[in-house]
Amino acid sequence: MITTVTMNPAIDRTITVGQFAFGSVNRIVSSREDIGGKGINVARILLALGSEAKAIGFIGRFNFHQADSYLRNDAIPAEFVFVDAPTRMNTKLLDNYSHTTTDLNEAGFTVNSREQESLRQLILRCAAESEYIVFSGSVPEGLPVSIYRELIAMVPSTCRAVLDADSRFLMEGLHAKPFLIKPNINELESALGRTLGNNTEIVEAAREWIRLFEIKYILVSMGGSGSILVTEDQSLFAASLPVDVKGTVGAGDSMLAGFIHGLAQGCGISAALARATACGALAVSQEGTQAFEKADVERLASLVTITNITE
Repeated sequence: MITTVTMNPAIDRTITVGQFAFGSVNRIVSSREDIGGKGINVARILLALGSEAKAIGFIGRFNFHQADSYLRNDAIPAEFVFVDAPTRMNTKLLDNYSHTTTDLNEAGFTVNSREQESLRQLILRCAAESEYIVFSGSVPEGLPVSIYRELIAMVPSTCRAVLDADSRFLMEGLHAKPFLIKPNINELESALGRTLGNNTEIVEAAREWIRLFEIKYILVSMGGSGSILVTEDQSLFAASLPVDVKGTVGAGDSMLAGFIHGLAQGCGISAALARATACGALAVSQEGTQAFEKADVERLASLVTITNITE
């Protein structure tokens, strides 16, 4: 079992226009709605790949019927702590002309101490039954910046904790020594407070975190520039696959799901990285946060070029 934790879920509305013009009437080419939040996105892809997965976290009570219908439509097993508020609505604007995605994200609900304690108990119960537990995404108002650090520290040693967060939440979470982290290059540079000019500098920075925080794997996504996987004694570069980019929503979550699935299936790290790259490519080749076929992942994974980084 792989459990994913989403503390600030959203109903994602993805709108596509031909060419967006500020201050003008824009005609919508297409639109769709999905239940989102980084952990839910990860669970969706894990299930599509054949892993046993479950999504947990907070959810708004006021519009739960809408969120629940999307969860059921995607066949995502889920268990949530209810918050007396609506789940936020996020809007993703895809511009077909410029091939850009603009995010308009609501802040989300505020959680109280009772709801926080309920989530802690849910995490403890699910982690006891899981091989991996994935903590990812933003957090609601009312939670401390140390929340990921506190939650990861609760996880039993039989379950591997994965962290995908940014800014102070990432830096705090590192102190709980997660098994795997997946920052994108911007999050990594922001956390370090400096620009990383090349792959060697990225590896050196990741190795420093591995030494300090005993992290097993650091997977750095760099969009069209590929990705880098760093361990204590290996550093691998995966080139991105050439695809027609329709949107970047959920690409990092799909990549993380592909890598965890590979590890859970006993693949070597090169094979797991190839699956991660294939999942990321499939995610950007479609609108919204839809799942995709396992056969397509395997087909694209066989096309991924992976090389050792010379340090």
